[in-house]
Amino acid sequence: MLKLNLSKGYVIWPAVTLALLMLTTVGVIALPGMPENNGALKISPIQSGADLPDGFTLYQGLSQHGVQIESITPANGSLVVKLQSQQQQQLAQDTLKSLLPNGYAIKACSGEQPHQWVSKLTRDQAKFG
Repeated sequence: MLKLNLSKGYVIWPAVTLALLMLTTVGVIALPGMPENNGALKISPIQSGADLPDGFTLYQGLSQHGVQIESITPANGSLVVKLQSQQQQQLAQDTLKSLLPNGYAIKACSGEQPHQWVSKLTRDQAKFG
C-alpha cells in the first residue's frame, strides 16, 4: 500500500504563498482605480516660453495663508501643486491669484497620472481571465 505522509508544513506553505499571490494581484489591479482624495492645481504661463514662478516662493505664500501643501513639482512646462486635502483647493486658487502676476493660468487638475503600465493594465481588465 502507498501511504501518503502529508505534514502540516507541506500543506500550509503553498496555501500561504497562493493567498499572498492572489492579494498582490488584486492590489495591483484595484489600487490604480481608487480615486485620489488630494486636490491639485496646475499653474501654466499663458504665453509660451514664459518662465515658471519660483516654487519656493509659492510654497511660502501658500503656507502663510494656511494652505497645506504636499508637493510642488514641474511637469510639461507648468507647475503642479498637490494639496494635502481637496477642501483647500479653492483657498489655494484664491491665494495663488493674489501671489502671481497676470499671465499665469491656474486650473484644477487630477494630480499625478498613473504609470503607463498601470493604465494599460486597467484599460485591458476585460482581457484577464
